[in-house]
Amino acid sequence: MNAWSNSFERKWTLIFLFEYIFIMMPFPWFYDTDYNPSFWGVPLFIFGWIIYGAVVITTIIIWWRQCVNRPEYQDDEE
Repeated sequence: MNAWSNSFERKWTLIFLFEYIFIMMPFPWFYDTDYNPSFWGVPLFIFGWIIYGAVVITTIIIWWRQCVNRPEYQDDEE
């Protein structure tokens, strides 16, 4: 089985590739050489990384839940 063998694998490969490529873009909320204050004077990129980390962790949990429900992981103890 590879990343393009079925629709489940294709969908999640594309989702994780998008997340991987998106984090490399030099957006000011991920990477900044100047000080751009946000709430309470905290640099903007700190909040960007925290929000992005929460999105990635949520995506991993959704992927895990869908993986566990696949037929390959079901035990037929009859």
